[in-house]
Amino acid sequence: MDARTRQGLINSLAVPIGMIVLTIIFIVAIGEILLALVDTSNAQEALDRWELWFALGLAVIVIAAFAAIANRPATERDPLAKEIVIGERGFFEPPPPPVDVLARTGPRGAIEDIDEGYTLFAQSGPLATVLGKLGGSTDYGKRFSGFIYAKGLYGASEQLFIPYEAVIAVYPETQSAFLAIKGDETEHFGWDKPPESIRRGPSSNEVGR
Repeated sequence: MDARTRQGLINSLAVPIGMIVLTIIFIVAIGEILLALVDTSNAQEALDRWELWFALGLAVIVIAAFAAIANRPATERDPLAKEIVIGERGFFEPPPPPVDVLARTGPRGAIEDIDEGYTLFAQSGPLATVLGKLGGSTDYGKRFSGFIYAKGLYGASEQLFIPYEAVIAVYPETQSAFLAIKGDETEHFGWDKPPESIRRGPSSNEVGR
């Protein structure tokens, strides 16, 4: 399933349907609790009807909890302060534009031609903008000749570390490079995480243990 179908169909339906299901479960659970607390022998005007006190207490707790959430100081890490709380792309955000045929203009280049500002294309369209390049290393037991450090576009990960081996074509005239992926597999391949060679290693104290 491509990213466009997943965004337009699955993601936009999963969240509202999930919320509806959770709401129904919550309502049914509260109703069953209230029915279990009902004492039919008490008069309707009696104050010792535990189901009413339970419902009142639950309502006060819910109102107080939401009031506390709404009035707490906002922070940069506050999930409710983000423009997109669930997922990385808005439900109604337009899909990436198709690959521009003009991006394949001019003679082909090589990996060495890729520089800051190049646009990396997947099958689905523009994927990332190149910020720089890193030297080769062994990552998860595989040897790669180098990595392209890039910033994701159209909902892709904020930073990407793409191995040189994924590049199938480079066009210096249009500052474009094409990758051998559909466009939604970057996290599956682990490209959203730095290579092992530049991750923080164990401290000197940990090595001495």
